[in-house]
Amino acid sequence: MIFGKPIFEIAVYQKSPDELHAEHDAAETKYLRSLEPQYPMIQTDSPKYAGFRFLRNQFWEKYGEPYPYNRVIGWVVLIAQRDQVLAEYYKVTKKRLSRTGARNRVSWQGKCFGVYLAGNETSKEIIADILQELRLLTTDSPFKGRYLDTTAFMQIAPYINWRRLIRESV
Repeated sequence: MIFGKPIFEIAVYQKSPDELHAEHDAAETKYLRSLEPQYPMIQTDSPKYAGFRFLRNQFWEKYGEPYPYNRVIGWVVLIAQRDQVLAEYYKVTKKRLSRTGARNRVSWQGKCFGVYLAGNETSKEIIADILQELRLLTTDSPFKGRYLDTTAFMQIAPYINWRRLIRESV
């Protein structure tokens, strides 16, 4: 359903990396501690423990693979169109998400926002406008409480000539 030239994709997650890692660490510790009654001599904190890799892999299979790729619940796609940057949203259609991310089908949900340009904006102003719109997205449904990962966008955005990119995207 993309109505223009896609220029960037921003992943949407249920939780931020810090929240997800804290949840994962707590679940992993609980899992490893549950093995102690069966194996009282296991020192899982020891890097020399040979079975630790096996236990961790077994935990990953049960709990779900690591962040970020298996935890994506949607995408915001930025699209350049003549004098504007539009954003479309794709999200997982399931109401209840699994930890492993298995069989999560993604479908188009509609347009999120548009940044309309007068033609005299600098690249920094365009980036600031896009980031402001992305921040505003997280205050309303379906993005409320979700984490939009703008890390890659922020890394590359300053090096893009946004006026030229948008102007030439006819």
